[in-house]
Amino acid sequence: MEKNKKKILIGSVSGVAAAVLLTGIIVAAVQGSGKAVKVAPVSNMNSGGWSSGSEISDYGTVTTNMNQDIYYDESLTVKEVYVKAGDTVKIGDRLVAYDTTLATMEKEMKQMEIEGIALNRKNIEAELKQLRGTKAVAKGDATGADPVVKTSATETKAVAKGNVAGTNTVVKASAAGTDAVVNADTGKSRTTASVQRQNMTAREGNTDTGTAGSDQDSTVTDGKETGKPFPEELKGTKIYDKITEESVPYNEDGDGTEEKPYRYLCAPGVTVHAQFMLKVLENREICTFEVVDDKDNPTRILYEWTLDGKNGQIIKPVQPDQPDTPSEPDVPDEPDTPSEPEDPSEPDDPGISDGPTKEELAKEIQEKEERLKELELEQRTAELELKQLKKKVDNAIVTSTVEGTVKSVTDEETARLENTPIISVVGEDGFYVTGRVAETAFDKIKEGMTVTVTSWTSGMTYEATISGVSSSPLTGYSDGNNENLSYYPFTAVIHGDAELSNGDGVDLSIDDLSSQDEDEIYLEQMFVREDGNQYYVYKKGDNGKLKKQYVEVGKNVSGSLEIVSGLSLDDEIAFPYGRDVREGAKTKSTDTLYDYK
Repeated sequence: MEKNKKKILIGSVSGVAAAVLLTGIIVAAVQGSGKAVKVAPVSNMNSGGWSSGSEISDYGTVTTNMNQDIYYDESLTVKEVYVKAGDTVKIGDRLVAYDTTLATMEKEMKQMEIEGIALNRKNIEAELKQLRGTKAVAKGDATGADPVVKTSATETKAVAKGNVAGTNTVVKASAAGTDAVVNADTGKSRTTASVQRQNMTAREGNTDTGTAGSDQDSTVTDGKETGKPFPEELKGTKIYDKITEESVPYNEDGDGTEEKPYRYLCAPGVTVHAQFMLKVLENREICTFEVVDDKDNPTRILYEWTLDGKNGQIIKPVQPDQPDTPSEPDVPDEPDTPSEPEDPSEPDDPGISDGPTKEELAKEIQEKEERLKELELEQRTAELELKQLKKKVDNAIVTSTVEGTVKSVTDEETARLENTPIISVVGEDGFYVTGRVAETAFDKIKEGMTVTVTSWTSGMTYEATISGVSSSPLTGYSDGNNENLSYYPFTAVIHGDAELSNGDGVDLSIDDLSSQDEDEIYLEQMFVREDGNQYYVYKKGDNGKLKKQYVEVGKNVSGSLEIVSGLSLDDEIAFPYGRDVREGAKTKSTDTLYDYK
């Protein structure tokens, strides 16, 4: 018997050894088979030089009869006109000076609008983070428990609508009788005495907990929450996304004084029309604007800011005072006593699911992601408008961009009503070049900068001086690389004679506005693969074998991804698809992958 056991044991070991050996042979055969994978230098595959987009359009047009027209601007008030019809002007001569009080106020409000959008984005990002950590339940799973959804660390209640990033969210902890408070930014938690919430929200058919203004499920913070709960008495009050002369304050007892300012409820990203601000300045009124978290279903007043018409100042956003609420009394420790078992045949809330289903969770995540994209676009647009306003404020005195004669000077009111120029200058014959600068360099380009101009016809090169930059973007123009990028026209003048004609095309370059850093890397998306929320490429390792390399990506410009880290220009990468492409595969160096077969 003992011998038979030894035989069986020896036979088993031999079988295992054979299996291991066979497996090793198969693996070696697989790894050793297949063609060598072509790899090419990143420097050769870098598309940044032609697809990341220059900060100026690289071509322009020659004009020999340039004019300059200055139109009415509702955010600027004419302070002084320096010329009259018939005057001769040179480039740089003063034409008109503006009072920029209104534009300055608009600039400050635009800055606050951007801050409000950024706060809204932060809130949604925190909610998304929580949703993505949520485990969905199967359809039809009915229990009488709290609407609890599980996360990797704790069992978390459904994400609270309108939760403010940076605050804490109440989550159900594993220990009975306690709630854990999780900070949305840090993920750290602490334990506090339980609040008797029971199933209040679930009984009302609402899976969202922590709704602002609810005594049962208010969010908990270490300090103050952002803003304050939306007052019940203001439910149904009009919330403005545009403040005009017709807008009506909600406080009937307001008189526009410091003690009783006019109050308006505003949506995130609210805009205030210039005519309204002029009225406030003329009447020396004080108005306070309270910004809510959601126009259609407000739950909190996030912050408020004040327009002081007496001194023309904007009082920066402040968080409104929190209502005084009694603090929770300390709950004494209770002795460990066995709790009475509940009757399983009589659940408290039959039919209430343990959390969102997979479909519900996916839908909510999709909605949050779409809203986040909308906010990103809103913020980008607002930041661009802020640059334009800064340009207006900085250029309070408008100078001539051409050499010529003042054709006409019109008073401001007539120019506004008839949509005619306040000042019109007819340029003398000369050589002017019109170019376009990208929004990314709008605040970099300055009057007086030198532009190198190269004729398409003769190849001759000339120097031109920028004489003016428009504050309005071109409509319907794209450089062909990034359709989402706005461009602004600028004018440059060539001094002296030139072998150019009206309408000639020219190449343009400005030394101070480089298209990209020499070390920047942009790879077409087909060379970069995704692994969940990470990105990787296949590159040649130190041993000459193929290696998976994770990279950090940045901007996506016209189908090319910016590689922020993980690769250098000296690395060699492979086209990351095909049966031979895997870690450990042999490599073969080549100059390019675009002829890959």
